[in-house]
Amino acid sequence: MYVSERLATWGATVSSKHTEAARSAAKHAIQDVVGCIIAGAGDEGAARVRKAIQGLGDGQSVVAGRLGKASSPYAALANGMAAHSLDFDDTFLEAITHASASLVPALFALGDEFNATGDDIIDAYIVGLEMHGALGRALNRSHYEQGWHATATIGVIGTASACARLMKLDAGRFAHAMNLAFSSAGGTKVQFGSMAKPLHAGLAAKNAIEAAKLAEAGVEGRVNALEGPMGLMEVYGGPTAPGWDYGLETLGDPLAIERQGLTVKRFPCCAATHRAIDCVLNLMAENDFGADDVASVNVQVRPGQVKNLRYSAPDSEFEARFSMQYCVSVALRSGTIGLSDFTPSAVQRPEIRALFPIIDLAAHDLENESDSETTHLPAIVDITLKDGRHLNASQNIPKGDAANPLSDAERLAKFTDCCQGFLPEKDINALQNSINTLESLESVRDCTRHLRFEAGADRGERFERRA
Repeated sequence: MYVSERLATWGATVSSKHTEAARSAAKHAIQDVVGCIIAGAGDEGAARVRKAIQGLGDGQSVVAGRLGKASSPYAALANGMAAHSLDFDDTFLEAITHASASLVPALFALGDEFNATGDDIIDAYIVGLEMHGALGRALNRSHYEQGWHATATIGVIGTASACARLMKLDAGRFAHAMNLAFSSAGGTKVQFGSMAKPLHAGLAAKNAIEAAKLAEAGVEGRVNALEGPMGLMEVYGGPTAPGWDYGLETLGDPLAIERQGLTVKRFPCCAATHRAIDCVLNLMAENDFGADDVASVNVQVRPGQVKNLRYSAPDSEFEARFSMQYCVSVALRSGTIGLSDFTPSAVQRPEIRALFPIIDLAAHDLENESDSETTHLPAIVDITLKDGRHLNASQNIPKGDAANPLSDAERLAKFTDCCQGFLPEKDINALQNSINTLESLESVRDCTRHLRFEAGADRGERFERRA
């Protein structure tokens, strides 16, 4: 069997009787990204995508941030853009994707169209995440270090699998959904720090739906598209990709959502900054100092993360999300990092920018210990205070990772924070309850209907006004 056939056979036939732990983790992920969709819907880039899809097809799928509906592919495009606009959505380390930012917009949009049950949404999410993981294990880190944005490349194929599962395609058509999705697998990390970066999540969701629908209609690709000559592995894998045997050896046993799990973000910025931010905040709490007491900060992370964090003196909120200097400066000044820290005016605050020259970012030499993203390598932070004290800390696993999870209260606080200003309290509570009981909903529309609101558009000022 070819790789797509092996994956599709599992994806089309695996039992939907998942463990309670898997179902609970899926609902937690769905709640987290729905909050991000709501908060991100008010972003200027998300609003421009909503404007762009007007007239591109009517349908039954909810578009977060407006009252009108759209066809499922274009609703998924808009909602995927919103999900990733603030870089606050989860990360899935096994694939190095923002998995939920493509999976949930695609499944909600298709679910609206087909009037799917909530239980079917959970099942398709779990299966789709498994495919993200299998592809990621086979290709990464080599694929990612080549410059590919895996959310766009691995993401579209894995999410097409989730759509195929929701549509209950047989194994043959399921495989072709994946092979056709590969023809839409594009997007590189040059776009980090621009609107195009979150657009990648939306495009992955949109193209995944289209691939599954084409496969359902009988359109076929090459069955060896993933491993054949000039296929996914050869063209996209890079020089040190682990390969398909490694990628498939743990397929479904245990499930990726239980084996690796997802990392929920505490801060609305690039995941590569989070371990270091944790270190800074922990050192501040333990040693009772503030920004004005600091002489220098040295941060070391893995080399690939240094490449992502390329903006040492960011000029926009987009660049600031990919700036270790900015994020550490905000943490030193404020003791946390929030949504209101990513606006044009917030980025230009002189008291924040004054700290940039004393913050150095470098790559540590631990990379050769593992070529796997799933082996946690630390961020290392050394701080020298003006009184001569030298403080240091390292963090392997960021707060929010499945191995270092947020509490129920912390997850709810993030969700509420994302929704406030867009939804009244009663609707926030109703939406939260619908997700908590998703498996019992006869129609996912009982959940998605809460996403119909007029969001407006700005560059984060809504969070400053709310504060």
